[in-house]
Amino acid sequence: NSNSKKNDDNDDVVDDDEQESFDEFIILGCDGIWDCLSNQQAVDYVNSRINEQLPTEIGKEMLDDIISGDPRTTQGIGGDNMTIMIIDLQPHFKGYYRHLVQNP
Repeated sequence: NSNSKKNDDNDDVVDDDEQESFDEFIILGCDGIWDCLSNQQAVDYVNSRINEQLPTEIGKEMLDDIISGDPRTTQGIGGDNMTIMIIDLQPHFKGYYRHLVQNP
């Protein structure tokens, strides 16, 4: 995209003047999440559930699945602080949304 420009201060930030993306959701998570899951694992996890479950339910389920029962046995993995937010960018196309609208 010719209107995209990198921010010189932070190579991970991209300004995009035109919304041409077909992204379905955004996952925001602290380092405790990424200690347990790769980017692709997190995307696959959300993608397999996003059509029928609320993003908040997916986040709770993910945290339950990756928290360590005993961080001493996992060298601390799954025992760090974990915060996640899943933002559905296309909720109108999801089964959970249709259910919410039909049964307010």
